[in-house]
Amino acid sequence: MAAPLRRPTMASVIESRYDQMFPRLDPAEIDRLRRFGSARAYGAGERLVTTGDVSPGMFVILTGEVAITQHSVLGHDEAIVLHGPGSFMGELAQLSGRPSLVDARATRPVEALLIPSRRIPDVLVAEAEVGERIMRALILRRVGLLESGLSGPVIVGPAEGGDVLRLAGFLARNGHPHQRLDPDEDPSARALVERFHVAASELPIVLCPNGRVLRNPSEVELAGCLGLVQPIDPRKVYDVAIVGAGPAGLAAAVYGASEGLSVLVLDCRAFGGQAGASARIENYLGFPTGVSGMALMARAFNQAQKFGAEMAIPDEVVRLQPTADVDGGFELGLSNGERVRARTLVIASGARYRRLDLENLATFEGSGIHYWASPLERKLCAGQEVALVGAGNSAGQAAVYLAAQVPKVSLLARGSSLQASMSRYLVDRIAATANIEVLLQTQVVAIEGQGGVLETLRWRQAPSGEETRRPIRHLFLFIGADPNTSWLSGSGVALDPRGFVRTGADVSKGRQELETSRDGVFAIGDVRAGSTKRVAAAVGEGAKVIATIHAFLADTRERAGAAGDHGRI
Repeated sequence: MAAPLRRPTMASVIESRYDQMFPRLDPAEIDRLRRFGSARAYGAGERLVTTGDVSPGMFVILTGEVAITQHSVLGHDEAIVLHGPGSFMGELAQLSGRPSLVDARATRPVEALLIPSRRIPDVLVAEAEVGERIMRALILRRVGLLESGLSGPVIVGPAEGGDVLRLAGFLARNGHPHQRLDPDEDPSARALVERFHVAASELPIVLCPNGRVLRNPSEVELAGCLGLVQPIDPRKVYDVAIVGAGPAGLAAAVYGASEGLSVLVLDCRAFGGQAGASARIENYLGFPTGVSGMALMARAFNQAQKFGAEMAIPDEVVRLQPTADVDGGFELGLSNGERVRARTLVIASGARYRRLDLENLATFEGSGIHYWASPLERKLCAGQEVALVGAGNSAGQAAVYLAAQVPKVSLLARGSSLQASMSRYLVDRIAATANIEVLLQTQVVAIEGQGGVLETLRWRQAPSGEETRRPIRHLFLFIGADPNTSWLSGSGVALDPRGFVRTGADVSKGRQELETSRDGVFAIGDVRAGSTKRVAAAVGEGAKVIATIHAFLADTRERAGAAGDHGRI
C-alpha cells in the first residue's frame, strides 16, 4: 500500500484525507481495469515519470515499489509517497495529457498496468465506483501540490510587481502549482537574478520545470513553456466547439461530452470566467454554506475532462468563418495561426471587465488596480485599507471577503442604494460588517502614485460635490462588463447595439431560443442578449443548448442522407 515518506508541506491534505488521496485497489478492481491498459515492467532505479515530461498515463502498481517526489527547479526535491501493490500513480495532469508535476522512480523492480491518458476518461465512466475513487484521488493530489508550493515554475520578481501578479494570477486561475520569490527578500532569488544577469527592467523571470528561463513572458509564452496547450489537429472535425470556459461553456462541455459528442473548449486565459473570480457564491443551488467561484468552476472543469471533453486553454479565437467541406460546419482561426473545425459552434465567450475612465488607469493595473478578489489579492492587501467600486453581487461578495483581512473597505457606488442591484443577503451582510463603509452616489475622480505603485485615491460624492483624498494602494473594480464579441466581426452572427449576440425570436420567427442568425451557431450565458446574468442561468443554458445541438445534428444528417438518396435515383 502507498506510504507517506514525508509530510511537512502537504500535511493538511495528507493527514486529513490520506485514505482518499492514496486509495488501494483490491485484486478484483484491478482485474476490471486490465482491459483499459497493458502490463509494463521497470527495473530498480528506473524512472516511470519525469517532471516536465508528458506521462504515458496512469500506472496501477502490481508488484514492487515506486517513490513519488516533488521536483523543484531550485533543487529542493521532496518525497511525497511510496506506492506499493494496489496503489495507482497519477494526478490531473494525466487526465488532460499535460506534463507531469512529479517524478516517479522504481525503488524495486516493478510490474505495473499502464492505462494510457486517452483511456482514463473511459475508466472513470465505465467503472463508476472505481472511477469515483480515482477521480477524487486525482483532485486531492492536485490540491496537495497547490498547497505545498514546491512543484511547478518559479516566478522571481518584486512581490507587488504588476507582472508578477499577472503571471501568478494566470497560474492560480488555471489551477497550476507555482512559487513566487522576491529578490529583495529571498537570497536564493537574488542569486538567480545575478546568475542569469537579469536587469531590474527585465523582471520577473520565470524558471520552468524543463529548465528554460523566461524573461517577463506573456501568459501564452508561459503556457507554452509549461505544456499547458497542445497542438490542435486541423484535420479533426469536432461535433461541438465551445468558445469560452465560464459556467455556460463548461456546462455545455459536461453535457455534450457525457452524451457522446466530441467537444473542444477554447478560452483565451483560464477556465471559470467571471464566476471563477467570485470570492464566495452563496445563492447557487446545493451549496447552503456557499462555495468559492474558483472551487465551483474547477469542479466543472475536471468534470468536463472526466467525460472526455478536450481543453485548449489558453488559446484565443480571433475569427469565425464557414468551411468549404461537403458536410458544412465552421472553422475557427486562433491567434497562434492554428485552426479548429467543428460541425456546430457554441458562443460562450462571456464579457470583458469594464474599466474606469481615468487617463492613468493602465499604469496601475495589475499592481494596485484589481478586477477580481482572489486569495492572491487578499493576501497582497492584508492589513491595508482598500477601496472597491461596484454595486452588484460580485462587488458585495468581494467586499465581505476582503473585510475579513483588511482594517477597512470603502465600497463606492454611483447609485442611491445597493438594494436595486445587489441580493438582499449581501446587503444585510455588508450592513452588519463594521469595517465596510458604503459610500453612495460616489465615484472615483483621480488615482495617483509613482513607479507603477498606487498611493492615493480621490473620490467625489453627490450631490454636495465634496471630494475625499485617501492613502489607498489597492482599488478593486466591479463595475460590470461588456460582451466579448469582437472576434465575431464579419462572421454574419447578428449582434444587438451593445454587442451582445442575438438569439431566437430576436433574430427571426421560428428560431430556437439559443440559436443565432447563423445555422449551427448558438449563444449561451452572459454573451447572449437578454440572458439572466446568474451562474445558475448560465449552467442551465449550457445544458439546454446540447439538446438543441443534438436536434440540429440529427437534422443535418437526415438532410445529407436524403440528398445522397436523391443522387442515386
